[in-house]
Amino acid sequence: MSNHQRKIKPDIKRALLAEAGGKCANPGCTNWRAHIHHIKHWAVYRTHDADHMIAVCPSCHDEIHYGKLGIDDATLYAWKGIKRESTERITQLFVEPSNKVRIRVGELEIATSVGEMTVFELSNRSRLSFRILDGDLLKISCWLYDKHGKEILRVVDNVVRVRKDKNIDFRFRSGRATISVPNTAQYIPPWMVASMRHRIPDFCSGHRVDILDIQVLTPGIAQLRGIWADDKNAIILFSDTIAFCQSNAYPPFMVVAYGKGPPPIIEYDGPVTGRLFGFASQ
Repeated sequence: MSNHQRKIKPDIKRALLAEAGGKCANPGCTNWRAHIHHIKHWAVYRTHDADHMIAVCPSCHDEIHYGKLGIDDATLYAWKGIKRESTERITQLFVEPSNKVRIRVGELEIATSVGEMTVFELSNRSRLSFRILDGDLLKISCWLYDKHGKEILRVVDNVVRVRKDKNIDFRFRSGRATISVPNTAQYIPPWMVASMRHRIPDFCSGHRVDILDIQVLTPGIAQLRGIWADDKNAIILFSDTIAFCQSNAYPPFMVVAYGKGPPPIIEYDGPVTGRLFGFASQ
């Protein structure tokens, strides 16, 4: 249908974004921000025909018009024909290569000379690890589940997968991913909240809680904040503190690095099957 107004109706935008899987239609792109591109150019046809429009991110949109490799119309129509049925929201974190590869937890930076390590593992469903590829690439992996054993999210070598659920909020920009959940017993163990409030009275006082935040700080270094918990144990990573909680022990044990200057560095050189942090019961 011909439409001589440049503005595209919201329902057409929503349909095109849904068709693209809620992200750029390019299957090789993780960008969530999307422009609407007229495959049949607006300047010529003056129509908003959804069959000849596609949702692409600003970078891919620029590539269509000005890129050295280019993206032709046949490729765009092929992207429109992709059937997307994923039950997850997916993105990928890029960490610029560096000869100093580390992760920051609390005010500590953790490095390894053995190529990979497990920072902690409360259970198969609650763990954090990382590895170094090709000597300068940081690859982070972690898993988080709710009370009923249903996966909330997993990160595998910087690929972040979050369950599509109206209760789970997933925010992403280049170099940072944040996932929040309702402050309910399904996601946040009440015993952990009670224990933490012995040290931090306003801990988990809001309606929602950031259960994971990964942010690239510098080349080779990413910071993690979040909550890992099972039935009896929990580890909470703040920006300046690491807290260890147990359901039968109050108050929690807190690790804080004091002083000025660069963060202290722990370099792990043990077996790849070992864990840097854990509980005596493990």
